[in-house]
Amino acid sequence: MVWLKKESRLEAVKPMHKIKSQKVSDQVYEQLLGQITNRTWKEGSKLPSENELRTLLGVSRISVRAAIHRLTALGLVETRQGEGTFVRKVTADTYSDLMMPMFLVNKNTIKEILEYRLVMEVGAIELAAARITEAELDALEEIVVRMEANTSDIKTFAEDDVRFHVLIAKASKNQMIINVMNFMYDLMDVSMESIVNHLGMHDGKYYHRLILQELRTGNQAAAVNAMREHVAKTVDRINEVPVA
Repeated sequence: MVWLKKESRLEAVKPMHKIKSQKVSDQVYEQLLGQITNRTWKEGSKLPSENELRTLLGVSRISVRAAIHRLTALGLVETRQGEGTFVRKVTADTYSDLMMPMFLVNKNTIKEILEYRLVMEVGAIELAAARITEAELDALEEIVVRMEANTSDIKTFAEDDVRFHVLIAKASKNQMIINVMNFMYDLMDVSMESIVNHLGMHDGKYYHRLILQELRTGNQAAAVNAMREHVAKTVDRINEVPVA
């Protein structure tokens, strides 16, 4: 741990290394971004000054300034006149820019994503139940079987979870729903990994099998109810279980 003296206070910064000569501003950017994404610099905290960063990293102030400008453009930090540069609070609105780092999802944004899914995916499965093909059902079966066999690989489980819901969207045969799902894919992927990490795999295995069974029988109402219950229960559990 490295400590930077900042006027009347000390601020912790995880170890950083001297910058190489090539692509200096890119390397500065990556290191500063790392301090934010690993939450060493948390929401609302003040970054070290340009001069302090220049000294710590062994680069010019221009390189530091260019890196901070990139972070500002992404909406990750803001500069307040006469005060310094601060890490911004990340909200759902921030995700309107697809360049937004997807690993900054927190409990509030996860809840908002799930509420969005409760609206969007329940509607999508209602259409999918009436339009899904045998080939699409077989593809869903392959995903569910993989999920049921998975006991420890959270990342793969989360990826399969998202693939399942993407296939439901495609099965709706509604291009608008498909486009929106594609737009939301990265955000759903990382939020799903966080959900699985904190809530486990049991509910995902149970509800995906149930949803698939209802789709195979052609029971539209039951498929809709299963999807609604699946997402609603996840919302309830997120409210109960702390998510970093």
